[in-house]
Amino acid sequence: MTVDIVCATLDGGRYLADFLRSLAAQRHADWRLWVRDDGSTDDTVAIIEEAAASDPRVRLLHRGGPPSGAARAFSWLLTQLPNDAQYVMCADQDDVWLPDKIERTLEAMRAAQDGRAGEPILVHTDLQVVDAELKPLHPSFWQYAGLDPDATTLRRIVVRNVVTGAAMMINRPLLELAGPPPADAYFHDWWLACAAAAFGRIVAVRVATALYRQHGANAVGARDASLTPARLPAAAVAATRARAKFRRELRASATQANAFLQQFGDRLNADDRRFLDEYSSIPDRRLLSRKLALLRYRAIPGDGFLRTLGVVLRG
Repeated sequence: MTVDIVCATLDGGRYLADFLRSLAAQRHADWRLWVRDDGSTDDTVAIIEEAAASDPRVRLLHRGGPPSGAARAFSWLLTQLPNDAQYVMCADQDDVWLPDKIERTLEAMRAAQDGRAGEPILVHTDLQVVDAELKPLHPSFWQYAGLDPDATTLRRIVVRNVVTGAAMMINRPLLELAGPPPADAYFHDWWLACAAAAFGRIVAVRVATALYRQHGANAVGARDASLTPARLPAAAVAATRARAKFRRELRASATQANAFLQQFGDRLNADDRRFLDEYSSIPDRRLLSRKLALLRYRAIPGDGFLRTLGVVLRG
């Protein structure tokens, strides 16, 4: 069974070869890699072209800038997949896949699909957090970032995405349902997770299947959500920046919620429509109303409840 993998690249030459080697070493060898380069100025394109010349499973579909951003690049790639693409994964240029990543994820997907023909399904796994040199930082990204992989109702996903693009697989029904994420989608993986939560299922596999490299230039990256005594001084220093970032993420998630409502409103039940309408209005509410709504909906698009609560209480 062929698995199609999409990968957006930009100046990833330092790490890209590691990813390509890990892909070539997969136990499940029936895959195709579709790459969009967003205008790299290093040797990224040369590395991809060399890989494509030696392995017909690797295809470079686009090269050149200006950069469109990771979300737009991945959205474009999803529109370029062939009609026979049944299972789709996303890959980050700087990660390293463990040898059983495709095999294990596909196995979970096929088990989830058993007897459920046509149901939109998203499967996602945990990740190991590592530094730029692949030295371990934490064995579980979910624990490191304070994520609950089972918080997958539409309301919970709209507020905080627990699905990491580089750890997910979607099936054809979900790809066709969600379509290319629109311009107002904050991230492609978040949009797909919303669609799966609303109209299908999200399945969590509690095993790490890749090394999630952190090097300071990640498009999203992992952030330690713990608030240990040792971290309190640093957390206090970063409070102002955290509040500004929280507001930006809140507005982006609210804008995405409105886009989801506009695209799928006629297919949603009345309660979900009401929630999306109310949530999308939060950034424009008066201060007290906004704070109450944030607490009501457990609106935590940031790093963790305690830190976010502080952001809410201070404005």
